[in-house]
Amino acid sequence: MEEKEFNLLIEKIERAMGEKMEAKLKDAFKDMNPDVLKSMTDNSAQIEKNIQSMQESNAKLEKALETQGEELAKLKEEGSSKFVSLKEQIHNALVEKADALVALKNGDSKSNVKLEVSKAAADMLISTNVVAGAPIPQAEREGGITRIVRRNPFILELVQTGSISSNLWEWVQQVNADGDAAMTAEGAAKAQIDFDLALASAQVRKVTAYVKVSKEMLDDVGLIEAEINQELREVINLKIDAQLLSGDGLGQNLVGILENATAWAAGSFALAVDEANNADVLRVAINQIQVAQFQPSYIVMHPSDCAGMDMEKASDGHYVLKPFTSVDGMTIKGIPVITNTGVTEGNFLVGDFSKSAVRFKEGLVFDIGYENDDFTKNFVTILAEARLVHRVKSNHYAAFVTGTFATAKVALETA
Repeated sequence: MEEKEFNLLIEKIERAMGEKMEAKLKDAFKDMNPDVLKSMTDNSAQIEKNIQSMQESNAKLEKALETQGEELAKLKEEGSSKFVSLKEQIHNALVEKADALVALKNGDSKSNVKLEVSKAAADMLISTNVVAGAPIPQAEREGGITRIVRRNPFILELVQTGSISSNLWEWVQQVNADGDAAMTAEGAAKAQIDFDLALASAQVRKVTAYVKVSKEMLDDVGLIEAEINQELREVINLKIDAQLLSGDGLGQNLVGILENATAWAAGSFALAVDEANNADVLRVAINQIQVAQFQPSYIVMHPSDCAGMDMEKASDGHYVLKPFTSVDGMTIKGIPVITNTGVTEGNFLVGDFSKSAVRFKEGLVFDIGYENDDFTKNFVTILAEARLVHRVKSNHYAAFVTGTFATAKVALETA
């Protein structure tokens, strides 16, 4: 069979099968429920409507893509154009406005010349392209709060400390001793002595400091409560330290060590020391205390004075190591040297610090409360305070010797 005849046969078979299938579908539709037929018809119409809507949307999308492509092509063309410098822009503008410039030159008051140029692009720098206040670059904040640097209190570490339950510290001391023991012969009158007893006392004093802070700050600023507590602790302890060293006893002040310390005296070393230096002065102070029947425990001085002693040199430039000082200079005649800026530069204090005693009625305590109209203003008051008393008994004043290096060296230097 030829190909053409074969194709015709196939078409006849397909046509016959189509007619047969169509007849079966018609028979099925005849037997179908009218409501189902109506539903199928409505759905068919909705499907055709949805297809039409999709076709319209596709047409709009294609149009938008076509427009976008044209814009991109335009931008590409503009971007590839040659950059015109500011100088060239001014030149072109002058050429364009040449007639108006000539008229203006010839006195035409109605002539108006306006040159428009674009800002030339340049390299971007933080110093030139960042507007004031703009968050560029973004700061990276280190955590915590950097505290003000203060000296370390030190006197409490050197003296005797304890507690007291009363507001007044009293003691009885011997005064006005008369007479002396004597070697006595058989039958002879024995030696008589006497002394008086005197009552002495020291009053408990109070050291205080407070901070008034809003509740908002306590809630919103990290670590602020701990920072306030630390600040109060530092200032209270430093005030106690200063009072124990140099309080004058007036008003609410404590009586400090320096108030009743014995003045340095050259004694038998006056005008007898060649090339007297600071170490010589301290060695004489140690002797002065020992002669008074006490044993010094510490030497207290300013760090700069200690550094000056370390750097002392002989006339040939080599460092001088005193035979009664340690290699590092931090002990003199075996007595430790304590350096602290609480001591005035140029001054010194040598003493048996066991003769200085402190008693606390109330150690450092913190209280939080309201004052006046704090409640209505949302403030709270954080208060720190301590109550204490200090004393050096009058019979022990000679256990402490104080003076100035400059004056003492002059008193020692050979004439």
